[in-house]
Amino acid sequence: MNISGKKYLQSPDQEQGVCPAFLALGLIANKWSVKILYTLAHAKDRPLRFGEIQKSLQTITQRELTKHLREFEKSGLIKRTAYAEVPPRVEYELTSLGYSLKEPVDALSEWSQKYGDEIMKHREAYTQ
Repeated sequence: MNISGKKYLQSPDQEQGVCPAFLALGLIANKWSVKILYTLAHAKDRPLRFGEIQKSLQTITQRELTKHLREFEKSGLIKRTAYAEVPPRVEYELTSLGYSLKEPVDALSEWSQKYGDEIMKHREAYTQ
């Protein structure tokens, strides 16, 4: 598909270009991404250590958190700072690009709080 002169992906296999919506949803459309971004966005303007993030998310595995943090760093959403100390200290914080997601992440969080029970009722009714 060609929209205003740009080529966009129809599927991840095509090499024509990247649809911005596809790219954005690929970053946040999973179980942990929104929770991680929310945690970093509400860190009161301070970086968080890996353990702090993991503790706030409770049930996330070290492997899963590492995977998401690397993807966010690769995409420019977070900044990772490693300090040459013993024991090693690594901190994570949102970049300005990552912080630009605060409003939509907060809105999604508010929406889920407001409508989560209703969604669960619909799911229960559907499976019966």
